[in-house]
Amino acid sequence: MDDTMLRLKQITIVGTGLLGASLAMALKQRGFTGRVVGVGRRESTLEKTRKLGCFDALTASTQEALEWGRDLPGDEPHLAVIATPLGFFREVLEKISCSDDPRLFVTDVGSTKQSVCELVEEILPDASRFVGSHPMAGSEQTGPEAAVVDLFEGKPCVVTPMGGESDEVLTSVRSMWQIVGMRLFEMPPIMHDRSVALVSHLPHAVAALLVKLAAADGGDALQVASTGFADTTRIASGDPELWIDIFMNNQSAVVEVLHRAEQELEAFRKALARSDTGALRRLLKGAKEARDVWEQGRSGD
Repeated sequence: MDDTMLRLKQITIVGTGLLGASLAMALKQRGFTGRVVGVGRRESTLEKTRKLGCFDALTASTQEALEWGRDLPGDEPHLAVIATPLGFFREVLEKISCSDDPRLFVTDVGSTKQSVCELVEEILPDASRFVGSHPMAGSEQTGPEAAVVDLFEGKPCVVTPMGGESDEVLTSVRSMWQIVGMRLFEMPPIMHDRSVALVSHLPHAVAALLVKLAAADGGDALQVASTGFADTTRIASGDPELWIDIFMNNQSAVVEVLHRAEQELEAFRKALARSDTGALRRLLKGAKEARDVWEQGRSGD
């Protein structure tokens, strides 16, 4: 285990759904010896989370959880991880801003980063104690009951420094994700948002549209749909409100990649309409080769 992880006296996870509960599970399994505290909004969610047994303490109060970290002996840092939907980030950051603990560091698991960084600079009195992060792991399932201990194992995690972070904050956040088995990448917030618009947000929009088209066919198409359709559209089963939140927080980047997708789809349509098998072959072969290279790299990690 990294020495910095040993020095974190408490990790407070604000949000005990799929990501938050899975993070707590992984930290405990991989030997983190500090306290892991969970903050949930509703008692019903906290009750489900208690049954998992992966948190040392649970509360409905962010302020209470942060005070617990402050009151622990020693001068080790205390890390807060915001693991709520993006729509709650302002509320959570405002609660965190009330803490005057100089040893409190902050990160998040949000699917967009530019909007989060802007909120941080607006709300937190000391933005140097925050660094954004995005674990590229998840499921169409939601809630603590969907949590799994190996959710983050081998997956990429993007850390998005703004430039003014302290080295200790960066090291603490990197170490936390490494201890749960993630592969780390760093990029500026705006580059992150453009990248995830292509590999996460656009695929979700396309999956939803594919299901909508098939369902609008009177149901006949869905009757014969099988493995390929299920694999391609699995993510369309995600929580609609959660995804509206994500799309709106990354609006400009998603609009841009949707336009690019329209252009590619139109080129495909034209090639097919004029029976241009050469153009179709180049498109399909190029996509296959690019995916094969990516898959080989992913499997070799």
